[in-house]
Amino acid sequence: MRVDQLAAMRLFVRIVETGSFGRAARALAMSSSNATERMARLEETLGVRLLARTTRAVAPTEAGARYYEVCRRVLNDLDEIEASLTDSREALTGKVRVSANISVARSILIPRLPQWHAQHPGIHVELVMSDQRSDFVRDSIDFAVRIGGLEDQDLVLRPLGRPRRVTVASPDYLRQMGCPKNPEDLRRHRLIGLLLPQPGAQLEWEFEADGKRSELYPPSVASVNDSDARLQLAIAGMGIVQSLCFIAAPALLDGKLERVLTAWETRAPEISILYPRDRHLPARILATMDAFSAWIREALSDNLVASTHP
Repeated sequence: MRVDQLAAMRLFVRIVETGSFGRAARALAMSSSNATERMARLEETLGVRLLARTTRAVAPTEAGARYYEVCRRVLNDLDEIEASLTDSREALTGKVRVSANISVARSILIPRLPQWHAQHPGIHVELVMSDQRSDFVRDSIDFAVRIGGLEDQDLVLRPLGRPRRVTVASPDYLRQMGCPKNPEDLRRHRLIGLLLPQPGAQLEWEFEADGKRSELYPPSVASVNDSDARLQLAIAGMGIVQSLCFIAAPALLDGKLERVLTAWETRAPEISILYPRDRHLPARILATMDAFSAWIREALSDNLVASTHP
């Protein structure tokens, strides 16, 4: 493979990942006109249109998306060969771009990232916090951390565990209002709901007993669209919330919240790592993926020392 062809492939990958000829050209220290000319020659050589240009952005065509994946594999292989010629510690260098659910990122990943960086200063982690599905090509995502099922059959899923749902309230609230004895008792309590992206929709409250799962939609005194904000309202004594165990764990350990209705606790959908099936994963990505997996499994362990209301 010629050097100029490799340079054109790197340019094409950068254009797809930035969505702009200008930004890609600046990143590679070339003029926009030179970048445009190189891409025209590449498309002419391949005999296919790779990019669709609009007044606002540049995006890969269907053929371009396939060629992008090929380019990524080829360029990653070259990076791996170069890295193998250096010391093994120094080989773990470069950017790793990860998309993760906001609650998982805040509660599990971010608190542990400083130690990871101290151990691997050559790895630059870009953490994109979002509860939306990831477009791995458009958003240049190496792997994603998601709560829920497989988004696409072209993705590989690494399951990590199902977090426990816990129903919690502050000690002051429970002293004032009493402790619910069963899920139906929640209808006489002050509840704080979690808003979903759909207008007016709220997350249901889930419980399980004797192998039977039930969903409740009790009225709430307030609702927010952020799990951490919802938990802060509970800590302040405003009402009862249902949360994932790893989000509530610090407040439970500090005694700011107590678990109730423990006999009816159930599990949320699986937390998994996802990545494109046909994409080669360099050592830096695999190492980061393994670290994130270990952190999440640790956070989901049932060895949670938590205050439970008697």
